[in-house]
Amino acid sequence: MDTQKIYSQLLSQFPDIEIYQNHPLAPYTTVKIGGPADIFIYTKNSKDFTEILKYLYGKDNVFSARKPLKPFYEGASTSKNSLPGEIPIIILGNGSNILISDTGIRGIVFKNSSNKIEILPNNQIKVDSGVQLPQLINFSLDHGLVGLEEFAYIPSSVGGAVFGNIHGFDKHDFNQFLDSIEIFDLITNELMSYRANKLKWSYDYSSLQGQRNLIVVSATLNLHPGDTKAAKQKYQDIIGKKITNQSMKSLGCVFKNPLESVCLPIWGEKKGAGWIIDNELNLKGTSIGDAQISPLHANFILNNGHSTATDYLKLINLVQSQMQTKYNFQFELEIKLFGKF
Repeated sequence: MDTQKIYSQLLSQFPDIEIYQNHPLAPYTTVKIGGPADIFIYTKNSKDFTEILKYLYGKDNVFSARKPLKPFYEGASTSKNSLPGEIPIIILGNGSNILISDTGIRGIVFKNSSNKIEILPNNQIKVDSGVQLPQLINFSLDHGLVGLEEFAYIPSSVGGAVFGNIHGFDKHDFNQFLDSIEIFDLITNELMSYRANKLKWSYDYSSLQGQRNLIVVSATLNLHPGDTKAAKQKYQDIIGKKITNQSMKSLGCVFKNPLESVCLPIWGEKKGAGWIIDNELNLKGTSIGDAQISPLHANFILNNGHSTATDYLKLINLVQSQMQTKYNFQFELEIKLFGKF
């Protein structure tokens, strides 16, 4: 099925929702890089978000003639999966860990900006997946609940934080605060609740990454009352430390830190990817076009104006090729690639 037909159907079915064709994606990423999406859907609440998903995948609707395949979520690669008719779907949160190709996305891109947050009994908070992490942290502190402040200065949506299981300043993973997750299953076309302890979690990993038919709609978190004045100060202190070397003109850390088992035989201790790129590869500050390995933190690649995805990827490949040559080892990407590269 061609995207023009899908676009026309969506406009007819959802006249009050923002739906566009050939819409630029660069403004929706922290690095401001990327070509257009064939179809771009901007939803502002969970009801609209799930209703369109139901329409696309429900019985007798757009994709009902074929078995629905797994979609992409922020953090997925578009090189392996597609919707029926080779039409991929991507769900963007904050666009903070994705590099979109210069040719953009041949498919449907959702910008999920659902933003409901509510206090529940027993020091729990229920939050929509489109809520930005700083908003959630400030909300929790304003209501006397602490714990999330260690995730300061991470440009992520809640959905992206759950899906990627981000790690905080104190080395806690996001799943340690999760009680349950509300998920829309594209295969069953149903909204379901999963207990967080029934899913698999590890560093920067959730089992949702292998089940892309499961779309995070909301999450319920377990927090606790505490000294909010101290927590707010910690929040500001973390921002103050990070802001000196971690630019928001980037996608965050490009490479995952290598495992201790990799580092010990070479350096005798665990080393971060940024330290290795700076001290062993001497690539800090290197530029290709307007893409630059940050002069402040070598695990960040900046867009200094008009960088293309091609230039950005060339710097990634430069780092990986030099690591391969010098240490016979490849850094694993922490960011994900969307589109054709």
